[in-house]
Amino acid sequence: MTQSEMNAASSRLFNIGKELFKKLSIGDSLYINEENLQIDGDFTAEPFKVHLKLSVYPENGIMTLFSVLPFDVPATKASEFAKLICSINYNDFYAGNYDYNPERGKVVFRLAMLYRNSIISSELMEESIQYAISTVAKYNDRLFEAARDN
Repeated sequence: MTQSEMNAASSRLFNIGKELFKKLSIGDSLYINEENLQIDGDFTAEPFKVHLKLSVYPENGIMTLFSVLPFDVPATKASEFAKLICSINYNDFYAGNYDYNPERGKVVFRLAMLYRNSIISSELMEESIQYAISTVAKYNDRLFEAARDN
């Protein structure tokens, strides 16, 4: 794929993401950065809303959905929490994963899609966004409870 073709594919993918974020996100939460091919938005989920960032990387043909969880993990819980994240990633996921940075206490869910020499449909992109939202919503309670410093 030439760089010109990659740029066209990236632009198409970004435009699909823009339309889907406009359709699915909480209206006033949407932030679109055309220059960096990034979109941020909040989505309705229980018990927390889910914040997603979509980023398109034309230099390597990768699109990511990234969700930073809305709480920090205290240092006293780092080891136990890291084991939980490893267990969830290993046992529960075929697509996507949680990353945990114990130095900062931050937890993120990441789903990546390669699109070099591919055509990603609007339906696949919507399914990926819905998967990311439902996955984060499903694990938010469990991870929040594990991170609580009692």
